[in-house]
Amino acid sequence: MIQDIRKLNNRVYLEPFLHVLVWSSLILFIWHTVNTIGPFRKQDGSIYFPLIWSTGLSMLLFYVNGLYLIPLFVNKRLFKKYAFWAILLFVAIVLLNSFFDQLYSLSLFSTEKESFLSDLLMNLQSKTVILSLSMGYGLTRQWFKNQEHQQKLVQDDLKTQLKYLKAQINPHFLFNTLNMAFASATKSNDVVTADIIEKLSGLMRYVLYESNEEKVFLEKEILYVDNTVNLQLQRLSPELASQVNYQVEGDWQSHKIAPMILIPFIENVFKHGVILSQKSDISISIFLRDYTLTLETRNAMPDHFIRKDAVSGIGLKNARERLLLIYPGKHSLKIDDSGSSYHVKLQIEIN
Repeated sequence: MIQDIRKLNNRVYLEPFLHVLVWSSLILFIWHTVNTIGPFRKQDGSIYFPLIWSTGLSMLLFYVNGLYLIPLFVNKRLFKKYAFWAILLFVAIVLLNSFFDQLYSLSLFSTEKESFLSDLLMNLQSKTVILSLSMGYGLTRQWFKNQEHQQKLVQDDLKTQLKYLKAQINPHFLFNTLNMAFASATKSNDVVTADIIEKLSGLMRYVLYESNEEKVFLEKEILYVDNTVNLQLQRLSPELASQVNYQVEGDWQSHKIAPMILIPFIENVFKHGVILSQKSDISISIFLRDYTLTLETRNAMPDHFIRKDAVSGIGLKNARERLLLIYPGKHSLKIDDSGSSYHVKLQIEIN
């Protein structure tokens, strides 16, 4: 979030600074040219007012075209209307600048007389350059706005889908039901059932409420994974549970991560890795080193298993898309199912 604010502030200040720099450089260039080789040589006059006037007309052409006409017409593919109004604006600015030069600037400040036609051609050349730069600026600016709009649509769509999924469940009803079951299990001294219900309630609370945030504390995400793994182990027989190797290592304090980013890979292990007819050999390890979080899972695959399903399942597909959106260029996901086991290695930079 802090990085996004810094980027926004940089863009807010950088663009106006560049505009001021470009226009100031143009004014200084014209002023220097006119004072050294141009016809403005009267010592008792000033070229500042005609210089500011001409530059003001150039800025009017530049910004009206770049900030108004292009977004209004080009973005809607109304090219004929854009061409009409752009040409009309261009001709009006050129004529206005030329008449001003003849009636005011040249008569008061120039030691040489210049014909209206030559002055008109000079303004045509200079304003054509201004119009070309304006078109490049306007089209580039509009392209960036369209890209930002597309990214916002994608993010809004993901949020809408998440809200839709959560809306399928009435959380208050479920929590009340779980609390009732927990109280009943505790009253009956059924410690195992009470523990299962308590862990399940914690999982649901995390999914429905805390996962609304863009980032959560890493220790909460790890606790969610812990509860998930423990619930999975409790439903397995002691023999199958003994074939699961789960280890966690690292200092999770003060770090944040996107919620629910690890759990699809954990669920995938238990979904496809628990095999009754052969040894499961499930391995799950999570460790944090040098601001890089690594999740590595490995599980055996049955002989009849269709490998394509493990790689292209809906859960893993959604996980890939979220990683691309949230951690572009800051994550690595490798999936290997070429042998008798299914191996996943996910690395995320969380600094």
